[in-house]
Amino acid sequence: MNVIVAFIKLIRLPNLLIIALTQYAIRYGVIYPIIYTFSGGQDIPNVGLKMTDMNFFLLSLSTVMIAAAGYIINDYFDVKVDRVNRPDKIIVGKYIKRRIAMGAHVVINTIAILIGAYLAYVLGNWKLIFIQVLSAGALWYYSTMFKKQVVIGNVIVALLAALVPFVAGLYELILQHAFSDDTVNTLLFRLEEYTPFEDVEYLLLEILNSILYWVLGFTVFAFISTMIREIIKDIEDYEGDKKYFSNTLAVVYGKVKAKIVAQIIAVIMVVMVGYLQYFQLQGKDMASFMYFLFAVQLPLIYVIVKLQSAQEKSDYTKLSLNMKLIMLMGIVYTAFFYYTTIYIA
Repeated sequence: MNVIVAFIKLIRLPNLLIIALTQYAIRYGVIYPIIYTFSGGQDIPNVGLKMTDMNFFLLSLSTVMIAAAGYIINDYFDVKVDRVNRPDKIIVGKYIKRRIAMGAHVVINTIAILIGAYLAYVLGNWKLIFIQVLSAGALWYYSTMFKKQVVIGNVIVALLAALVPFVAGLYELILQHAFSDDTVNTLLFRLEEYTPFEDVEYLLLEILNSILYWVLGFTVFAFISTMIREIIKDIEDYEGDKKYFSNTLAVVYGKVKAKIVAQIIAVIMVVMVGYLQYFQLQGKDMASFMYFLFAVQLPLIYVIVKLQSAQEKSDYTKLSLNMKLIMLMGIVYTAFFYYTTIYIA
């Protein structure tokens, strides 16, 4: 394996593409269609997306780079454990020298944080830089410390996964609120004369709240699904984690209890999706109801049932893949949402 191929495997390119896809899906599959509908089905200047395409690309690039640096540092510190859990997938120390891996981690993180600083400057909110700084720091401490602690490591990974859709919505909503007066004034020229400013402003705020709720929905979905998958992966990696004293849920409390925790969280997720489906039925949105039933609900129930009988490492590998597919189906729903919002609503 040459160095370039090894590096691509090290940074988990498919996972990075999914991260970028998630953020673009939130931007164009959720935020854009809601604003487009509010604009009366027109692309009106000063009313649509406020964040420029280039700045959003930079935001996505920064997110992807921090994730890539996180994968590098995780493999850097996990060489011994991976010799037991994944001996055929070791990259650092075998195809890429350890010092080069560490150097790549530092360089990639630095560039990502500088991009974050630029975006914070452009948006006029310097506090936003802490998103990139804290994310990079969390991934470092996860790899060096928290990964070996019960549940804490799982929660950190789940929070960082949840940040992916949340950040895509956060930056846009900050700008939407900052330029809300301009948006309202632009719309007033297209409405009946003497339409009160306050009425249009109220409708705009309702629309922005709707966007926030959807973004939060995807954020919670990402958090819970990642928690389930991380616990399953801990059970899958039980042998290596136990040998090198990683205090994961499976190692400390045993595989059976770890499976029960994963099942409980999965049941909570099923209930939450069911709650969403209740409102879809109330709104007679049968298409979305059926989508979540077959793309999320039933696959989750399958995972819950199969966890009960899972015994071999290969069983947990398959269940981990199933959870990844469920997470992907959550992203794909944004395309479904786009179509129903723009062409059917």
